[in-house]
Amino acid sequence: MPNNASPSYEQIFYLGGTGVSGIRNLSAGYSVGQKQIKALGAGFTQEVISEPLRGDMSMTRDMLYQDPVLGLTGEAPISGTLLYGVELDGAEKVYGFNTGYLTSYSINCNVQDVPTIESTFAVFGQLGSGVREGELDYSGVAPLQNLGVVNHESVFLTFNGSGTNRAVSASQTYNINRVPIYTLDQKTSEIYYAPSEVLTEYPIDITTNLTIEMDDYETANMIDNIRSGNYQTLGVEIRLGAKAETLDGHAVVGDKLCLQDNNGDCLGDDGDGITRYEFLSTTGHLVSESIESSVDGVLSVNLEFKDYYNKD
Repeated sequence: MPNNASPSYEQIFYLGGTGVSGIRNLSAGYSVGQKQIKALGAGFTQEVISEPLRGDMSMTRDMLYQDPVLGLTGEAPISGTLLYGVELDGAEKVYGFNTGYLTSYSINCNVQDVPTIESTFAVFGQLGSGVREGELDYSGVAPLQNLGVVNHESVFLTFNGSGTNRAVSASQTYNINRVPIYTLDQKTSEIYYAPSEVLTEYPIDITTNLTIEMDDYETANMIDNIRSGNYQTLGVEIRLGAKAETLDGHAVVGDKLCLQDNNGDCLGDDGDGITRYEFLSTTGHLVSESIESSVDGVLSVNLEFKDYYNKD
């Protein structure tokens, strides 16, 4: 009997019971840290687990809607399930996890490319293959159908000199440090050696990277930066686009391009477009500057800023 592969169009990923759209790639796995036990006169005797069990799951997606994953920086865990072989008439396969915590979230914007989102989760507890409608099957609501693809024209940046200097790439990364807490009590099959609690270490570190083609931009002086610091107002906003009108007087933006409320209006549409992502800081600390030039390019500068968010 021939074996069937599982192409991407026969796979659906669910996060917290809701299907996720726009995935470019997804990976998940774990490794078990081991330590050798040796004895005098016997050498190696056995191996034991040397560190807490932890898995990782990461995915890269196109930005198609206002992303709910960014709201997972708090204390609550999330479950996830990959269904594959979904065309096998009820014989779908399952790969899932039950206690995932967001540890990294990045938005990447480049000229001539669709903005992408990269997210990574630390997994404590169960991670692996399961059975349909079993304990690792957290599937539920189908992926959202009301999607709107954005491009580099939808990205609006605010920085010193943003009116006259061209930004060609921008990225923001949120790093969330998770600390599992274990207790010295008897473990049972029900808790699967999961930690009794997972703490979030604050502040959350936010790194903003910009690449700018220089017109009248002036870099900071290294010595002055060390003495007093260089803090700037930073803004990153991604919108689907302005609301347009057709010849018959009806708005182009409809159920195929946005998520709607009960009145049929696009969520997040203030008349200038549908907001997909928004970040504003008045305390962006400039920590790195580097200029580049080449014979077939233009003079550009790479900027790196740091922000920190405490727990509310």
